[in-house]
Amino acid sequence: MLAASVWNSLEVVKLVIGGMVPVAVAVLAAVFSRALKRAENRQWFSQKLVEKRIELLTAALPDLNDLFCYFTWVGNWKELSPPEVLLRKRRLDRLFHANSPFFSTSAVVAYDAFISVLFKTFVAPGSSAQLRTGLTSQHGSRVKAFTEYWEATWDAMFTHEAERTPPDAIKRRYQSLTAVLGSEIGTQPAPKAASR
Repeated sequence: MLAASVWNSLEVVKLVIGGMVPVAVAVLAAVFSRALKRAENRQWFSQKLVEKRIELLTAALPDLNDLFCYFTWVGNWKELSPPEVLLRKRRLDRLFHANSPFFSTSAVVAYDAFISVLFKTFVAPGSSAQLRTGLTSQHGSRVKAFTEYWEATWDAMFTHEAERTPPDAIKRRYQSLTAVLGSEIGTQPAPKAASR
């Protein structure tokens, strides 16, 4: 009788283990399927985020380049009036700040750092930002080189000499900004530290 009892216990254990294997496989399959679905969702979200960032950068990069050219006296600086420069700043401010959830904190900080070397803000209540550059440089005179009519009132849109930013500082901030923006869409590795 003892032998039959041991045999029955072994059969019961075999049946329990045999029943547990399919359950365990089903549970593992469900866990794996859920993890795979989460990974697919993260990949889809990352792809959509990069697509949105590319769309935003497609809109921003021409204006960023125009500002860089104007303040470093290269490229199309002769074609831009001070009001057009301020218009580009306002468009960029709106783009970066209204869409800040789509950018990393590093990108918004790099943008703000770039803009701060170009413009003196909060000049006076109701006044526009001033340009941290001069009317003349070794590259020429903005008044004489401007391709259209220069309005005398525009002269007041520029800061005093002590508040102007040298072109090399502007270049460093621009390079820092474009490096961060490039890392946002995966075209460049993330910068280790923003240069000031």
